[in-house]
Amino acid sequence: MSGKTVAIASKLKPVRFAPFFIDWTFKSVLGKKGGEFLLMAIINDFLARVLPHPIKKIKYLPTELLGVAPKSKKVIFDILCEDSAGDVYLLEMQNAKLKTASDRIRLYISRLQSESINSGSRNYSLPSSFFIGILNYKRNTSKFYFTEEGWVNLQTMELANKKEFKIFIELPKFDKPAEKCRTFRDKVIFLFKNLHILSERPKNFREKLFDSIFFISEISKLKGEELKAFRYSMRYVDERQLAIDCAVEEATVVAYKQAKLDDAKTMLLKGFDPTLVASVTKLPIKQIKAIRVRSA
Repeated sequence: MSGKTVAIASKLKPVRFAPFFIDWTFKSVLGKKGGEFLLMAIINDFLARVLPHPIKKIKYLPTELLGVAPKSKKVIFDILCEDSAGDVYLLEMQNAKLKTASDRIRLYISRLQSESINSGSRNYSLPSSFFIGILNYKRNTSKFYFTEEGWVNLQTMELANKKEFKIFIELPKFDKPAEKCRTFRDKVIFLFKNLHILSERPKNFREKLFDSIFFISEISKLKGEELKAFRYSMRYVDERQLAIDCAVEEATVVAYKQAKLDDAKTMLLKGFDPTLVASVTKLPIKQIKAIRVRSA
């Protein structure tokens, strides 16, 4: 890997608190016993448009589902829970953009719904399944950082089915500073994006619900297995970013070289002198002559 690639890599350097968007912090704060109240507050706020009433109790569910057939794909979730009515909530922290992200989410939801059906039953009602994705990348070029997606009747533009609903929060599009975050939603999103660059808790983030975020993520308090898990999660994100940067750099170099070769070929076909073509494209004269022979 070149020195240039290492230099452009966006390595995480937390000031005092662990990044909220790494696997360890995300699951430690929201996915374990003690995180239920903050998790419920996030679910109730983010899904306020479709929930018939705020949920008051949740139960964590196993995050690994085996396939129903020998060749079925096993799925592993970040955080999965259900309320007292049996409705299911899936929260995912996604740091890498995937072309198949939409299909993966459809797979997740369909698997959650199919798992709820008892074998042999013909009279069943599927639970509501809600997906909340915290994305550390931009899905598209729109300006919206908070997107709600559901089944819509295209004639009335009303929700046709409230049993399947998805929320996407795109962190790079959120640009409010701490002092301008007034609502619970804005504060949570701010912490997802910026927790690791804070040296202290913002003065307007005094809600008790946020206590666990600042307590659990304070790096100086981590010891033993927690410290090892945190370091592993940090290293994983750093190495993945390095790999992405390396791939981008290599693709850029290849594209640049190909563009120069295309320019040289075009100039030669138009009758330009090889010496002039070499001077303009900065390619070796030997390579220019080889291109002319192949193009002849």
